[in-house]
Amino acid sequence: MLYLQNNLSKVIFMMPAFEQLGLLLLFMSIGYFFGKSGLIDRSHAKVLSVAGVYLFLPCTIFNSFSKSFTPANLTQYYPLLLGSGVILLVLYVFAHLVSGLFVREGYQRKVFLYSLIVPNYGYMGYAMAEGLFGSDGLLELILFSLPISLYTYTAGFAMLTKRPVSLKKLLNPVNVAVLLGILVGLFGIRMPSLASLFLTKSAGCMAPVSMLLAGLTISEFDFKALIADKKSYAMCALRLLVIPLAIFFALRTVTDNQTLLRTALLFYAMPCGMNTIVFPKLVDEDCSTGASLALLSNVLSMLTIPLCLSLL
Repeated sequence: MLYLQNNLSKVIFMMPAFEQLGLLLLFMSIGYFFGKSGLIDRSHAKVLSVAGVYLFLPCTIFNSFSKSFTPANLTQYYPLLLGSGVILLVLYVFAHLVSGLFVREGYQRKVFLYSLIVPNYGYMGYAMAEGLFGSDGLLELILFSLPISLYTYTAGFAMLTKRPVSLKKLLNPVNVAVLLGILVGLFGIRMPSLASLFLTKSAGCMAPVSMLLAGLTISEFDFKALIADKKSYAMCALRLLVIPLAIFFALRTVTDNQTLLRTALLFYAMPCGMNTIVFPKLVDEDCSTGASLALLSNVLSMLTIPLCLSLL
């Protein structure tokens, strides 16, 4: 009886995870249908990318930083920030070494490199953290993600859009949103109600638009070719199992901070990020690798995320 109760508790605990995964896959499927049926001209996919990168994404970033980057949070949750920063440095070196085993050079290697470092924490991780652990879990994941966010929207953005990292190039809507969000958070600046409502509504559009774009982009390619790419399966194994489990067990040997352990495992158990589709579309770069990784990792994560979270 106790065994059944424990298993039932685990199933109930994981329901928000399955619901969030299912919701995102539904948006991706709708985008795929739109593209295959011709209801949306695939050449117009760049419109979604521009709207995402230059409007919805900056609003999402600003919202996260302005609400979380406060002196009180930084003081209380510094282990999350410190741990995330150290993991990012180690993972950065690991990704540079491993990505070369897949592709030695070219744009495809940049996609693999980015996918190893950055999971889908923004579109999926935030919602899952709140569903599983409530508002405290969401706050913890947002704070943990700050170092990765800085990397994503500076070096990562420059890499996938083929723009050199320079002071001039850093002046884009994404990085401006990071800077303004940090300043608003640190100084406790209150936003007008209309501005707050606009930011919240715009941020809420980011995940659906990104997944619709992913599905629309996937529809451009031969489905069988996308699911037959052996490199993508190997990358998904690293992204979904090897990296999160290695981080979890490595952290457990040096700390007993349960908040850090739980947050790091949840963060890195997420599938490949959608930016390997969103960002390349801005520069008309080949999205086949990003599309394959998005499709496979999101489907496979239905199995791997519950497996990883069962360790908690």
